[in-house]
Amino acid sequence: MIKLRRCNLKQLAGERVLLRADLDVPIENGRVGRGVLRLQAAVETIRELQEIGARVIVMGHMGRPSGEDPKLSIKPVADYIVAQLTAGTVQFAGLASYKQVIDMTHQLAQGDVLVLENLRFHPGERDNDQAFAKQLSAFGDVYMNDAFGNCHRNHASMTSITEHLPSYAGRNVLREVEALDPILQATRKPYVAVVGGKKISSKLHAVTAILEHADTVFVGGAIATTFYVAQGLDVGLSHYKEEEVALAETLMHRSNLVVTPDVLVKAGDGTYRATTPDKIQSDEAIVDVGPESIKQMRETMLGADLLLWNGPLGIIEEPQSRVASDALAHAFAEVSRGKAYGVVGGGNTVGLLEELKIMDLVDHVSTGGGAMLEYVGRQALPALEVLKEE
Repeated sequence: MIKLRRCNLKQLAGERVLLRADLDVPIENGRVGRGVLRLQAAVETIRELQEIGARVIVMGHMGRPSGEDPKLSIKPVADYIVAQLTAGTVQFAGLASYKQVIDMTHQLAQGDVLVLENLRFHPGERDNDQAFAKQLSAFGDVYMNDAFGNCHRNHASMTSITEHLPSYAGRNVLREVEALDPILQATRKPYVAVVGGKKISSKLHAVTAILEHADTVFVGGAIATTFYVAQGLDVGLSHYKEEEVALAETLMHRSNLVVTPDVLVKAGDGTYRATTPDKIQSDEAIVDVGPESIKQMRETMLGADLLLWNGPLGIIEEPQSRVASDALAHAFAEVSRGKAYGVVGGGNTVGLLEELKIMDLVDHVSTGGGAMLEYVGRQALPALEVLKEE
């Protein structure tokens, strides 16, 4: 297990702790909607810092804005945090100037909290600009990274800032690393992984690494479409990227890779039917995994001792296209916390577990999607690399 720098929390009493949290959650009608797992993790860390008398400055991002965008303001997240905390005062800095923010941080009393506006309103964040990182560092005395879900990003508030302040891993990052270690060790067998979602390009290296250790890796969802095309099949109106087909071809020979054998398709007239990938019509698009695939995945999962799931298998926003994801979630919960050790990650996947009210039945629900998959795929996460113990 990777060893990260930890701090003695008692030493942070009175200090301005610049906390990088994972605040990127859906906003519905001006309020926090689904996916509050990340915010709950952030609130737990804030409470912990409040209890020891730290002055907490919370920073994070939301979405991918191009400049300032009111629709991607973190204000609703600040409101959520206010509602969750019972101690200290909570302020929101909004689009305050650099000098105003510095003044606000020094005026905080012990246990108070200041939430900063969306870091990605500033181009220096995603550009990993050193000058912007140094500016951010002036807001705190100590830096703490608690945003595991963003640890695969080499951004100013994630990596470069550590060059300017004493820097440590937060409770959520430490918890994630510990909880994901059984997946990395892969000593429990059979080890079954399910990878869904849209793009194969962002998951190829992780899937390749997982195939080295897992007994069975099911590929479903939109990713499977790319594999069907790699087999020379006509997928009708199903979405895929031509440049990703070659990536799928590199994995087709793996004996432990299972591309879901049947699919649910939707025709132009709105009708649905289950079929095999070689019988998709020109006016049809794949929207979910088929019943035979669901049966096969369920039977394999019920015999597993180690489980990993990242990414939905269909369009979970549509009731007819989420049957497989619902079935997989229930099978996962049936085995996890019992016979097998199970880990689930990915925003839409986690939201599904929340909706089905079965999150408590899973051993570990990760606050990271892409970061989790890259980590268990044995890729170095930039924001963790800079926090490694020397």
